Amino acid sequence: MLVRRTDAIDALADPGAAGWGAIAAETVKLMPAPAAMQPTRYIATKWRDQAYGAVASLDVQGVHDGATIAFRLRWRDSAKNAVRFENTDFPDAAALLFPLAADAPLFMGAPGQPVNLWYWRADFPERARSDVASGIGSSRVVDDTAITARAAHDGEFWSVVLRRALKVQANAAESVQLEPGQRLRTTFAVWEGGNLERAGIKAFAPQWVELAIEA
Repeated sequence: MLVRRTDAIDALADPGAAGWGAIAAETVKLMPAPAAMQPTRYIATKWRDQAYGAVASLDVQGVHDGATIAFRLRWRDSAKNAVRFENTDFPDAAALLFPLAADAPLFMGAPGQPVNLWYWRADFPERARSDVASGIGSSRVVDDTAITARAAHDGEFWSVVLRRALKVQANAAESVQLEPGQRLRTTFAVWEGGNLERAGIKAFAPQWVELAIEA
């Protein structure tokens, strides 16, 4: 997937901006996260006979201007879930995952092979968290201000734009560092809040997506 260079990145902060129509999208197929990706045996057992991973695919686009990068994620979801309340209501959510070590496993990294997640939730539509993980169940928040977001739900689709500086100084070792001309990998996950999806109960891409950041 090519992350295109543009001079109009501020306009593209709007997920409904017409300019996104000129940016090629990559359709990423998703599947339910397997039992091996669940943080506890209890969760894996509880959900064993229940359907989850409701979102089958999402479209991804990327742009940058040499200083800032933005990704637009778009997926079908006819019900907007934007409330988090105890164990009865869960918000829709999405995430990108970047390896911080060359051989980091796609399943949330491993000890000594961490991954960086950009995690957005519909109950906080204008920001996203930067998390780091070194294995299933190890995710922790690194920063909750570096990544900004704008989201729109049109009754059929979510469209979410996540933006961050290519390079960050704070928590630099636990955050993916990006630059024009770089090639790297990422993967994606989506949570359908209306289906009570959260934590390891999600749809995810079971393979890396190759990114090329245009020079």
